[in-house]
Amino acid sequence: MPLTAEQGYKIREEYSGVKEKAICDAHGLQQIGGSRTKVDGTDGEVSKSIKNASGSSTQVHLTTKDHFKRAFGLGIKDNAAKFIEDFCGNPDYDYNGRDRRFIKEIDTQYTESFKEFLDNNKREIVDLIIRNGFDITHVVYNDIKNDKCYELTYEDIISKIENAEWKFLRGGIHLKLNGKSLFHFQREGKKKLSNRYNVLWHIHRNLFTC
Repeated sequence: MPLTAEQGYKIREEYSGVKEKAICDAHGLQQIGGSRTKVDGTDGEVSKSIKNASGSSTQVHLTTKDHFKRAFGLGIKDNAAKFIEDFCGNPDYDYNGRDRRFIKEIDTQYTESFKEFLDNNKREIVDLIIRNGFDITHVVYNDIKNDKCYELTYEDIISKIENAEWKFLRGGIHLKLNGKSLFHFQREGKKKLSNRYNVLWHIHRNLFTC
């Protein structure tokens, strides 16, 4: 059964508060957090982003379609931009009664153009979703279900994605290495219109274990 908005809010508060503080304390960091920074804890030299996850992946970056496109200057334009519009949709979009298209329903030239953009900007995309302009030195993946923490330096992450490839699935695009998803892109998809058509990226536990 899906969580109610109130339940989701309480879980996010716990993850970004108590659980994040526990990780900071264990790593000798001062907790920073907040929605305006990617830095969750720092000691003045090391700055860590902490991802508390109850499953095999968790949200790492959420932004509007327009902001995502602007982040790459002229990188997302024309057909690549049209892919994002078809994939994420909008309140006035109508495709067989739906407010978006799944990947196989999108014009092939749009899909190929967006894949070319992804291939040409793999490092830049990962830099955006991990750091977004902040000097993140490490990422911690706190697997709450299995009570286990994983950690990689930012340089380790960049090294791991070198040979990873983008795979287009029905409702999302996955960056995979040896068949395992490291990151994936989907639309936010909430019922509330203001939270429905945004660009959402997830980070996977596989990034730390493969």
